[in-house]
Amino acid sequence: MHEHHIDDMVRRLKPVLRDPQKAKVILQRYWRTRMALVWMVEDVHRAANEREVALTEKEAIQVLETLHRQHNAQYGIKWEDLTTHIEDRVLGRKMTKREVARFVKRDILTIQK
Repeated sequence: MHEHHIDDMVRRLKPVLRDPQKAKVILQRYWRTRMALVWMVEDVHRAANEREVALTEKEAIQVLETLHRQHNAQYGIKWEDLTTHIEDRVLGRKMTKREVARFVKRDILTIQK
């Protein structure tokens, strides 16, 4: 597990942890012998924006959940799986030219409200 994922886990659990540093060490030890590939909702929004589509947060979460349930563990999930799923289900709305320009030039994601 990448260090930034462990840091995020500890940060989110901090309100209920007595010793965040000890928790971080435990998580590091735990993940030393394991591997997880993490797909985030931001990845789904980025894939949609690459296709000039803006998704709602709910749609992006549904894409993640569907791909998780339906993926073939032998092949995993590819970036193409995200974009194909979005296109095949005609999710989201078409981005404006201004939104596309912000994404291309400044890497600013557009998330439909």
